Amino acid sequence: MLLLTLFTLQQIVVVAAAPAEAHFFGAQQSVDGFVIIFQPSPQSPVVGQSATLNFSILEEGSGANLLGVYSAVTVSDKKTGATVFQDPYRFYETSDITVPYTFDRVSDYSVTIQARIPGHEKYQEVPLSASFDVSAFLPGIPIDELMIYYATPPAAAAASIAVYLYSRKML
Repeated sequence: MLLLTLFTLQQIVVVAAAPAEAHFFGAQQSVDGFVIIFQPSPQSPVVGQSATLNFSILEEGSGANLLGVYSAVTVSDKKTGATVFQDPYRFYETSDITVPYTFDRVSDYSVTIQARIPGHEKYQEVPLSASFDVSAFLPGIPIDELMIYYATPPAAAAASIAVYLYSRKML
């Protein structure tokens, strides 16, 4: 019985030690056999509040993470083109990359990730690059919440009343 218990525990440890791959879901770009995904959190960043810029760089066919990448992130103001933030190249064990950033004013921004992939013929020396658009808003009700909770229900109610009145020939 003790031998069976030790064998079972060994299996559990092996299964628990297997690497897990979790990816971000958001805007995607395909670049030369790779898929780059960008997901800011919160979805609509708020000026003056901490946000995270989340990226996944995956192999296009398998969707697998890359191992041991060097990555840098820059944030530029789309109106002026000025770089407002630059995170230097850092080593990441996997290609799921999270960079904290606080937007300091309302504007439209371009977020660019560059990644050097050790052992890759092209992207070891020249970085793989992708840019994504994001807008920062004033504190208040986020636009997606505003639409879902405050604009859609009254619009649906008004449409329902109009259909009812039309069906009764009152309109």
